Amino acid sequence: MFQELSTKANDIAENSRTVQMATERISELVAGRVSAESEGYIVDMYTCLAARVKAEDYFKDPEHLNAFYRLNLRESLNDKYHFEIKSLDSYKKGIEFKEINHLYAAAGAAAGTLAVGGILKFAISELIHIPFAIIVAGAVAAGIATYFSVPSKNKKEYIRAVNKYLMNMENEILDWLNEVEIYLDSQVRSLYKG
Repeated sequence: MFQELSTKANDIAENSRTVQMATERISELVAGRVSAESEGYIVDMYTCLAARVKAEDYFKDPEHLNAFYRLNLRESLNDKYHFEIKSLDSYKKGIEFKEINHLYAAAGAAAGTLAVGGILKFAISELIHIPFAIIVAGAVAAGIATYFSVPSKNKKEYIRAVNKYLMNMENEILDWLNEVEIYLDSQVRSLYKG
């Protein structure tokens, strides 16, 4: 996914008239794709977890299995991350790009980090109520700005900054997915009695 995003982002950078236009378009592209794929990863993780739970002797007892289902872990994660692609459409139509940056900065301040993975890990605590797509879009814009500190006319440096940031974001997303797996396992462990 990140290799495809890098290719598309490079095309956007090459064909955009300004750095701001390129950054906004790349942010929208990455936010939409990463949000959709991440929601899919969460569904896959939950499906694997449910299969594993059903296979355990402890959950052969219908009362214990029902307790697992009452956790509503899949819905809980959707509530924490607001994956709906509708949120992406709403920021395109109703939230200005400057506001995305402001919301991202606020989420970063709450989490104590501007790393997208750190903010996403912090969102498990339910203290951040910003849609996933907006967090990712803000992260892309802020991340590219961090890596790109040369004059805006240098497309080669800009593309290098985009690629470097996407590579780092891939690692952060993988770390966050690991944190989600730990969260899911801890919720299941909480069901065991004695």
